[in-house]
Amino acid sequence: MKSGLTSGPFVHPTAVVDEGVELGAGVKVWHFAHVSAGASIGEGTSLGQGSFVGRGVRVGARVKVQNHVSIYEGVSVEDDVFLGPSCVFTNVSCPRAFDARMDELAPTRIGRGATVGANATIICGHDVGAYAFVGAGAVVTKDVPPHALVVGNPAKRIGWVSRLGRRLPDGEEVACPESGERYRVDRESCEAIAASPESGSAPTSAGALAPAPMPFVDLRALHAPLEDELRAAFDRVLRSGTFVLGGEVAAFEKEAAQFLGVEHAIGVSSGSDALLVSLMALGIGPGDEVVTTPFSFFATVGAILRLGARPVFADIDPETLLIDPAQVEKVLSDRTRAILPVHLFGRCCDVPALRAAAKRRGLAVPIVEDAAQAFGARLGEAQSAGAPSAGALGEVGCFSLFPTKTLGALGDGGLVTTNDATLATAIRRLRVHGAAPRYHHETLGGNFRLDELQAALLRVKLPHLPGWIEARRAAAKIWAEELERAGVLGRGVSLVRADGDGHGAAQLALLLPEGERDRVREALRREGIGTEVYYPEPLHLQPALASHQGREGDFPRAEEACRRVLCLPLGAGVTRGRVREVVGVVG
Repeated sequence: MKSGLTSGPFVHPTAVVDEGVELGAGVKVWHFAHVSAGASIGEGTSLGQGSFVGRGVRVGARVKVQNHVSIYEGVSVEDDVFLGPSCVFTNVSCPRAFDARMDELAPTRIGRGATVGANATIICGHDVGAYAFVGAGAVVTKDVPPHALVVGNPAKRIGWVSRLGRRLPDGEEVACPESGERYRVDRESCEAIAASPESGSAPTSAGALAPAPMPFVDLRALHAPLEDELRAAFDRVLRSGTFVLGGEVAAFEKEAAQFLGVEHAIGVSSGSDALLVSLMALGIGPGDEVVTTPFSFFATVGAILRLGARPVFADIDPETLLIDPAQVEKVLSDRTRAILPVHLFGRCCDVPALRAAAKRRGLAVPIVEDAAQAFGARLGEAQSAGAPSAGALGEVGCFSLFPTKTLGALGDGGLVTTNDATLATAIRRLRVHGAAPRYHHETLGGNFRLDELQAALLRVKLPHLPGWIEARRAAAKIWAEELERAGVLGRGVSLVRADGDGHGAAQLALLLPEGERDRVREALRREGIGTEVYYPEPLHLQPALASHQGREGDFPRAEEACRRVLCLPLGAGVTRGRVREVVGVVG
């Protein structure tokens, strides 16, 4: 590994460096340090104040030796090691002041990239494996395996860490929550997954690590930093003995309403049920028409069909892929009872333009937002205090809390939002079979309740959502910049940007030339890059809608999008270097 260091070593005037010492380029020996004869210090290493290196000791490159650390004969330190302040190495198992016993030296090796915390003690004769992490104050009395995290006296393993020192989640094949690098774990060992021969990638300087993958969704990496909070939420619900529509649901509803800037938020069983119960509350039924987009997940149209209403499609805008208000205006009629736009990929539809279109046709129909992919999104590209959120634009907003959403439960869940108190009351009644009070049913509802456990887990995650969205926007910007830098965009390839200030960054959509998507997707798969197709078939051509006589060519923009769209990952594995390595396969 080339460090790029060209400067000679620096030795502070108070430090002592004996004859015969080898100091690499860029070494720094600070105040009152002492390096003994025959020692070798690798390039870029720093020896802190008051540190000591014994005779013949080898210290590798780029090692950080903090203040007051003594590395005695018999100890070797490999490259990229961090030695915390005042950590201790011994070299004889049974020392006596009156008997040197140097013939009883028990060698100790600190493996590449390992960390030894402040005031930790390494008993001689034991190795600390590569990239292991010895906690502050720990006393190591046996070998520490590579990537192990050990603490206590005597030190015991409590987990595993990645090359970057991030704690790995539980499981047999896991990913670093920062880099996305993958590891294979069993009870006694942890090893990086080697690059596959078919990938054509050379091992990295970390030692045969596979090229950092970018899974399309990696929930284990997302949840790993929250594990203790999530377990505490689970325990809280378990101890409460209340599992349906209790205090956790009420608290989540209040917190979600504040986050979204609405008067009412009602937890329900799924995003699909959020759509269904909202249309029910609005009285949508047989003979009614609901205008929506043909470019969406089936739940959008399924809710309309289940109530006996008729979906009326309007084509999409070719640049945003959102429903086109001009196309909506063409299909509005005196039978239209609602407009159901879909905020796709984290970008809000132009709801004011939809209202204006209805007004021009003399209609005052409610707008039901399908905001399944838009939790945290705002209307327009400028996210300001006055910019309304998805879910606050129409009469009612419908969110999915499916695990893969930007705010996802650990199972199914949904949310309905509204500023209309009468609608909120109706939706709360409908989610419990239309009962108010209990066992008194004035209307036909359903079992649309959000579980207490899911609400408790969502409460843990909700405060982190702004940071997650910002990170996803940053990842979207990396993709955009690197695709542009590589000259890929503009040759029949375009990108639906997801890095604007108001964007919810649920997905990043790449539009490829027709006939190219399968090739590009397979090439990215071989590079370890996860992708997804949203959506492979438009709704008007789905077999379940055959009786509605939809034909190919009815909505050409949506049909073209279904043939061209490929969505790219926006999770923690997206790094500029990794993106730069793979963007060429798109062109």
